[in-house]
Amino acid sequence: MVFVDFCSDVDGCSIFLFVTAISIPSKTKTPEKLQLPFIRLFERTTDKRYKLNPEKIEGIFGEFIPVAAMDMLIVCLQGHSLDCRIARKRATKTGDFRPAGKGHPPRITVNGDMNPYAFLLTLIHEVAHFFVYLDTEKSNTFLMRKHRPKPHGKEWKKRFTGLMQPFISMNIFPPEIENALVSYFENPKASSSADSLLQRMLQAHDPPGEHVRITDVAEGELFKTGSGRIFEKMDRLRKRYRCMCVKSRRMYLFSPEAMILPMKRKSEEKVL
Repeated sequence: MVFVDFCSDVDGCSIFLFVTAISIPSKTKTPEKLQLPFIRLFERTTDKRYKLNPEKIEGIFGEFIPVAAMDMLIVCLQGHSLDCRIARKRATKTGDFRPAGKGHPPRITVNGDMNPYAFLLTLIHEVAHFFVYLDTEKSNTFLMRKHRPKPHGKEWKKRFTGLMQPFISMNIFPPEIENALVSYFENPKASSSADSLLQRMLQAHDPPGEHVRITDVAEGELFKTGSGRIFEKMDRLRKRYRCMCVKSRRMYLFSPEAMILPMKRKSEEKVL
């Protein structure tokens, strides 16, 4: 409780203010420590299961990345609390990063169906997100939308480029991929698939299969996508191919590097 007293001097010109604070015990018990709701997201987990050491890093990623890249990857990740998971094939993404939540540390997932070079590039892409998160966590701005870095903004580009430089200089990648990476990192995009040259060089090291690039299919031919929908290839616009969904008759644009499964028309099957 606060009491305020006033008094003036003899002439009544000067006024003095006296403030007296008196503490009155509350009937309800006050908690010893004030816990703000958002602070929980910045707590580092004490669970030793998520703290990375060389053995864990090699155990998780050993069969998915080039052997020569393991030592540098250990240097990048050792000592951090990070939940790393190998995911099944996902049609919409090859990897992702999630900040720390209640009771668990930050999480990185990478699809396990890629070749070693594409896997390593995707992994470092997500690790760059993790380090940007750590940088913003230290300044306590990760939850402040006005000051939060853009997902693939200048902070991420700087981190991604810096993390990939040692791997490129160690000649881990084949020459054709290395040359494409040098060009790509002049201004890295949100997805490596957006760079047609780099995507083509990476796909050249995929194991042989039935899927081909859409550029290898003739105009008017039918093909199936990973979602199971059937399209007919139409004409090419500036950079992408215009294709019509057979069921809905709607038009879609496909990247030249899109992998599709060619199909034969029923009339052709009868002739054969």
